[in-house]
Amino acid sequence: MNILEPNSVLSIGKIRLLSLSFNLPIYPRQISQWRGAFIEMGGLDNDLFHNHKSADQYHYRYPLIQYRMYKRRASILAINEGIDAIQQALSQNAWEVNWEGNRLLLSIEDMQMQEHHLRMLSTPKTYNLFKWLPFNNDNYRKWKDCANLSERIVLLERILASQLIAFVAAMNYRLPERLEVNLQNIQNMETVTCHGTQMVAFNVSYTANLLLPPHIAIGNSVSHGFGWQVPARINHRQAENKTKKEKKQLFLDNAL
Repeated sequence: MNILEPNSVLSIGKIRLLSLSFNLPIYPRQISQWRGAFIEMGGLDNDLFHNHKSADQYHYRYPLIQYRMYKRRASILAINEGIDAIQQALSQNAWEVNWEGNRLLLSIEDMQMQEHHLRMLSTPKTYNLFKWLPFNNDNYRKWKDCANLSERIVLLERILASQLIAFVAAMNYRLPERLEVNLQNIQNMETVTCHGTQMVAFNVSYTANLLLPPHIAIGNSVSHGFGWQVPARINHRQAENKTKKEKKQLFLDNAL
């Protein structure tokens, strides 16, 4: 699936990422609870923590602070301006959260800071995307109206490409060439509950000719732990065998 990136943003592409894990064991179903506890501690005054304009209005933008579970610990991924907001909140507040009726003193168990530069790739890269929520109401109706699996794959690729474009636009990056997104596999499809509503979540692998940061999230409700992704691991033995086969075939082709 090929989609062109709009020309409305600058080509910059530098991203700062901060990953924090705290001494709070949680289950996946408690990520929204963890989000609320952290916002109550230090993020009510800054809408980067919650994306609310008011009690019933939202900023429709890519969340720069994302709450999740990492190694069964309450965790946060902060991006660019989100890092500054997290640092300010932790420097100005006692590290105590209200957790299930008790006051819990937080401490950091793991911290990783990195920089990433978005760029196009000549060879597409494979990513594994987990608990991906692709659908809004309109897209879900289109999904149900698809006549067959092939139509559904095309729809998912179109949605994923659009969501990737929204991410790079939020990072102030303009794709200099065509974005190519291809769904490789659907490992799992399940019904999950988010904001009190049942939604369809997917675990998928896909390729894109774009170098994306590890651990970012794509899709809907990414601030609640959905849609996180990692680059697929390379099986070096399989890659080596593939290279040998390609070299052998090249030799045979040239010998004919």
